[in-house]
Amino acid sequence: MRIWITLVSVFIAFGNCLTAQVSFQEAYAENSLVPHGLLEAVAWTNTHMVHLENQQASCSGMPSAFGIMGLHEDGKYFTPTGILAANASGISITQQKGDPQKQILAYARLFNTTMAFETMGNNSNDNPKTIKEVLYAISEIPNDGIVNQYARDAQAYSIFEFMMNEENAAYYNFPVADFNLTETFGTSNYAVLSSERVQFTATGISSSSGAEYYPSQNKSTQYGPAIWNPAATCNFSSRSGVAISAITIHTIQGTYAGAISWAQNCSSSVSYHYVIRSSDGQVTQMVLEEDKAWHVGSENPYTIGYEHEGFVNDPSWYTEELYNASADLSRDIVNSGYGIPPLRTFYGAASVGTNLLGGCTKIKGHQHYPNQSHTDPGIYWDWEKYYRLINNNPTFNTIASTSGNLYDTGGPTGDYQDDEREFWLIQPPNAQDITLDFTVFNVESGYDNLFIYDGDNIDAPLVGSYTGSNSPGTVVSSGGSLLIEFRSDCSTISNGWEANYTTTSFDLTPPTTVITPGNVWYTDDFTVDFSDSDTQSPIAERFYLNATKSPADNDWSANGNYGFSYETFEDSDANWFGVTGTYSVISGAYSINDVAEQNSNVYIGVDQTNGIHLYEWNQTITSNDVSQRAGVHFMCDNPNLPNRGNSYFVYLRESDDKVQIYSVDNDIINLETESDLTINSGQTYNCKVWFDAATGWIKVYVDHVLLASWHDPTPLTSGGFISLRTGGCDATFDDIRVYQNRTTSVDITAGTSDEFYIESENATSTGMVQTIVIDAAENWSGVVTENYLLDFTPPSIDFLHDGNLTDIDTFMVSTIEANWLATDIHSDIAEYEVAIGTLPNLDDVYPWTSNGLSEAFSTVLSSPIYNQVYHISVRAINNAGLSDQFVSDGQRFIDDLGLLESALIHIEVFPNPATDFISITNAPDQFEVILIDQQGKVCMHEIMSSEEQLDVSTLSNGSYQLIIQVEEAFIVKQVVVQ
Repeated sequence: MRIWITLVSVFIAFGNCLTAQVSFQEAYAENSLVPHGLLEAVAWTNTHMVHLENQQASCSGMPSAFGIMGLHEDGKYFTPTGILAANASGISITQQKGDPQKQILAYARLFNTTMAFETMGNNSNDNPKTIKEVLYAISEIPNDGIVNQYARDAQAYSIFEFMMNEENAAYYNFPVADFNLTETFGTSNYAVLSSERVQFTATGISSSSGAEYYPSQNKSTQYGPAIWNPAATCNFSSRSGVAISAITIHTIQGTYAGAISWAQNCSSSVSYHYVIRSSDGQVTQMVLEEDKAWHVGSENPYTIGYEHEGFVNDPSWYTEELYNASADLSRDIVNSGYGIPPLRTFYGAASVGTNLLGGCTKIKGHQHYPNQSHTDPGIYWDWEKYYRLINNNPTFNTIASTSGNLYDTGGPTGDYQDDEREFWLIQPPNAQDITLDFTVFNVESGYDNLFIYDGDNIDAPLVGSYTGSNSPGTVVSSGGSLLIEFRSDCSTISNGWEANYTTTSFDLTPPTTVITPGNVWYTDDFTVDFSDSDTQSPIAERFYLNATKSPADNDWSANGNYGFSYETFEDSDANWFGVTGTYSVISGAYSINDVAEQNSNVYIGVDQTNGIHLYEWNQTITSNDVSQRAGVHFMCDNPNLPNRGNSYFVYLRESDDKVQIYSVDNDIINLETESDLTINSGQTYNCKVWFDAATGWIKVYVDHVLLASWHDPTPLTSGGFISLRTGGCDATFDDIRVYQNRTTSVDITAGTSDEFYIESENATSTGMVQTIVIDAAENWSGVVTENYLLDFTPPSIDFLHDGNLTDIDTFMVSTIEANWLATDIHSDIAEYEVAIGTLPNLDDVYPWTSNGLSEAFSTVLSSPIYNQVYHISVRAINNAGLSDQFVSDGQRFIDDLGLLESALIHIEVFPNPATDFISITNAPDQFEVILIDQQGKVCMHEIMSSEEQLDVSTLSNGSYQLIIQVEEAFIVKQVVVQ
């Protein structure tokens, strides 16, 4: 649908019913002051979108319009709007008649140019009153009499109605206008214009409901804003062919009304083209510009003169309204084709008497012309101001490089030209100051001038004005912008000036901080190394904190006894103690919910002894009430007192939009300093407070920007607590951190009763270090975090069995085996090592050798010794490098002796464990027993019979090997004495 609408809007009909495609968008793109929809509205109102050609003459003799916009060439009675459009655009009448697109462009340029004059260069095109005045100025309807005024209003009303119609806007694809037509035309006139019937009588115009149409004041046809009130014909004359080439500025030495009246007096022999009122800048035209008014004696033939209400010895008459209205009028005249350059406006110092200026200066005072005795406008007229108002839209050549060379318009080898006004704005990004050094300076003395402004516009402080060979030398700006303006008059040029400049830039780049990676696991005290850097400014201060957490928790927590705090409230608020107010953890933040409480208090213990501390937190006022404020006490020595004993305190006061620093001495609170900050309910603010106990300086940063600082000449050197405080509001606090200053490294104690005291489980970090730095330009780095794995405990073993399954005591082949199970819940097993010895923990048979992560071991003994007990030792090493060593109870090597040995396998020993005696059953009538302890020592060696018991009452508690031997066959039993 949108595509179809767009196509409809660009096809128009010719008078002979042929159609052609045109684009209104092209005209809008080239003429930014034409409101969208206006061109279509004019075309529809005047021609119904028909390109008029060779129209039949009206029976009334009314002149015919031509083209899609319905303009006039030979208007007779009507204004020749086609010629106005041709003059404004350079598009001839012939071109307009032959090409509807060209007439649209011609009309758009006429409207754009007129709008620029009407809006005084402020580029506003959305005021319907202003649009109406432009439509009047370029209408074909004359501006005389009530009927013509009504006709022009009716024409503008139709155009506005078209632009405000939603269907038209959708059909022709332009935005719907939002005009207040009652305000635009006046209540009564709008009632007449919108009435279905209008009555014309000898006494006026009215609607069917009786509303009266009131004509506006007579308007000047040459200057739209002016009232037309002609001087008496006896007081002006013809210019007799002399071209207009100058403007004369007068002061009336009387009132606005008096001047208008005086020009009607034939005895005065005085007139002026325009009179301007002091109070509001109202302008009255009294003589047409093409006629010679009598205001400056012998110089009347070529000048346009206007009087300004007031007196030369009283500057109060020279109001802003008067200056602006006069300058608007001058801009209109210099753009009317007389050839008066606006740069030829006098801008020198005001003077008391006469001060003859040459012919170069075209806009000047009565006192500046030859053959004059009058001295107006006098010492109080601001010529520089007037020059700027007339030349009110300068173009700046912006220089963004941080250094370079500058030249006048002639460059390094040529001369500058006449009638120049050029600007160079040196404004590199992030510039702190600019140094400008002139190496050449030679301009026409007294007539050509260079101005330097300490800022980015001509209203910035003037460093100085320079002419002749009076070089500015070296100029240093107070900020990041420096503006150069050069003006030359109408004659005498020179080689001009050269300069070079350099820039000192603000450091807006934050510093960086890095925690140097260390070991994967830590088992004892260690050192953390940091690398801090900044490409522009030195590092001002370095901060760090450490924190720990249980593997099962989400929340890290710092140990306040070591001078740190880290509270994110992911799990609980167990570290905090409430004194006043109502508190709870909501959605991972600490919420204080008690608007009625004027001094809520909740605190946590943090040792703050000497040094430099950084306090950081996020806070949000969540209520909407009066006198809302929230903040943090630090360096507190008694948190249970109303103002926390001795402390400092930073408040964000929402009701006053202030950041405040307080000191507290013996629980008496004092406001030390405050600064402005817009503080909104519901908005979270990151607060950082840097306190140096050695120097007494406190600096407060909100959202990383330094906003307040204060120096305590007798600073607190210790404190044991920080406290949250609110007054008259609900608020939340989160991510509360207390850092200490550091160097490039810090030592961390790690152990079960140290800073890092919680062991990791399943490789979950339980230690953390954070760091942040700030540079000398007040730029903060980001927060950098490093997590640490901690393990203080070696692995533990569940069992170590000789053999490949359950524990055995003997083996009969050369292959010896063992299996085991060890665990480490902290850093896990990294490796096993195995050795074999003839005694526990020895490796005299098989040296210590890695077994990888395998929990089974097997090897072939090259020359096993009969009856030798072999002990397998296992060393378990975890990923943190901690190890523990375990040894088997041993296995004895025996030969396969066949039936004799097989008869021994039924022997049993009991009780086992035993306390006093051990009985041996199913044994032969006589046999040999050997009892060996864990170290391989023979504790007993006896010959026994089947009826005897073995006395173990004198043995130490522990495990023993009992060897029962018959001839060459034996078995080994494991016994326990307790």
